[in-house]
Amino acid sequence: MKKLIITASVFLSGIFLQAQQIDLARNAQFTKSMDEINNGPKKIKYSDIQGTPYYYPNFIPAKLGDTSGTIPIRYSPFLDSVEILDNKTGNVYVIPEEEAYPKFTFETTKEKLVLVNTNNEYSGYFFEVVGGKNRLLKKVITKFKDETPPPNTLVPGIPAKFEVQKPIYFIKSDEGVVKVSKKADDLFNALPADKKDAAKDFVKSNKIKLNEELDLVKLVTFLNK
Repeated sequence: MKKLIITASVFLSGIFLQAQQIDLARNAQFTKSMDEINNGPKKIKYSDIQGTPYYYPNFIPAKLGDTSGTIPIRYSPFLDSVEILDNKTGNVYVIPEEEAYPKFTFETTKEKLVLVNTNNEYSGYFFEVVGGKNRLLKKVITKFKDETPPPNTLVPGIPAKFEVQKPIYFIKSDEGVVKVSKKADDLFNALPADKKDAAKDFVKSNKIKLNEELDLVKLVTFLNK
């Protein structure tokens, strides 16, 4: 698979100047996006796969960091990457994962896509559901499922498809990042000592379900008080 690398200094003149002179790291490199999967000896176009590898199939205007300008981006939970559209050429590029681009806020939905290092396989982009000292982060993952050949001439096969997985939630604080599981004790043990007992009481008295996003929002909002 060939990759086209262009420097940010060239890219700035085309795309980012449209976003009110957003100041980016000039030594960053952008990789041209690909729309196919290397599946063993063959390549499969995204268009030949059921479903979509993208969170939103179309490019959505988004703010970069705390700037006021917007740029057209598209997030891929399949590759865990953010793509940007060059309106002049129609080319699509992958934005490098680095601190110069820590946050994207979708203009229409106000969803915040943030870059977080969790020091494990989940490092990358998360949706920030709750901000503050304690942050509720949601990891969205899409996986590719290869086609299943037909077992015989009477039964059709199953085509290749992209499958959206159940979201995984994390709570990030100054002490680190903890993955939320069904076991409440795992979460409590990861909290600071001064929050542990209060969190237990809150979960019990409010009948908080750790597999429900709205309940997790209540819990993390409480932890931020």
